[in-house]
Amino acid sequence: MNPSIVFDCEKILPNRFALTMAAAARSRALYRGAEPRLDPSDACISELALREIAGGSFSSSELAPFLGGPSGTKRLHAADPATPSRQRQDAAAAPVSTPPEAVQ
Repeated sequence: MNPSIVFDCEKILPNRFALTMAAAARSRALYRGAEPRLDPSDACISELALREIAGGSFSSSELAPFLGGPSGTKRLHAADPATPSRQRQDAAAAPVSTPPEAVQ
């Protein structure tokens, strides 16, 4: 695959994670029989999906689920590095518990 395709896609979807999700969704649709929006020209399905995104074959409403923002998508914010980790209430890890005693 030509790396410039990814750079062209980033002009449409600047977040690489969102780009990956959009390309995966389009690849699945193509694999299930959706009509290609560009000439396939011996490209694999994933490359064709990226070419379609880079070529602007999608409307903004079709890409809206991958853009996030005001559509109600909740974004995670980075924790403040000044706050000690024990005082953070939003930690993803479960609290540490003591292992159960072995019964003999």
